[in-house]
Amino acid sequence: MTSCQPHAHEPDVSDQVPSSQQLARTAALFKALGDPARLLLLYQLKDGERCVGELVVDGNKLSTVSARLQTLLNANLVKRRRDARHLYYRLADQHVVQLIDNALAHVDEEVKASE
Repeated sequence: MTSCQPHAHEPDVSDQVPSSQQLARTAALFKALGDPARLLLLYQLKDGERCVGELVVDGNKLSTVSARLQTLLNANLVKRRRDARHLYYRLADQHVVQLIDNALAHVDEEVKASE
């Protein structure tokens, strides 16, 4: 077996190594995405802004949903606005939609490959 030669793998100029801060923020983003209940909230927001009360489903408590939304807010995955006594949440941007869609497609791809 031959060893890999360093010069054979010259880095592409466009392939800049992410900074430690970028990697830490990205890890925090994936950590926030790492819970099925939070993923469901993001999926529910794909169609647009929703009031917190509208997101409470399947016996969840309002406080539980609010805590999950706060985690997503801290990870910059959602944005919120207040209207009188109500809080409304929406996805932060189109990247979040793409993250969800790509993750779901990837999981489906893995299932199809194993069949």
